[in-house]
Amino acid sequence: MMSVSDILQLVALCAVIFFPLGYAARHSVRRLTALVRPIFFKPRYLKPVGTIHRRTDVKADQQHD
Repeated sequence: MMSVSDILQLVALCAVIFFPLGYAARHSVRRLTALVRPIFFKPRYLKPVGTIHRRTDVKADQQHD
């Protein structure tokens, strides 16, 4: 069975290893997700950004104003 001091040493060792690795990989992971996102998560049902145009033949009903 592991003692409490062994568990704390493992936690400290993992923190010493993985925090700097995560900080160093932050830039490359951001670039990788920007490349992968359009491939796997395509916005299929979204309309492109732009102005909303109302049809010219649609008029407000004067009776209900």
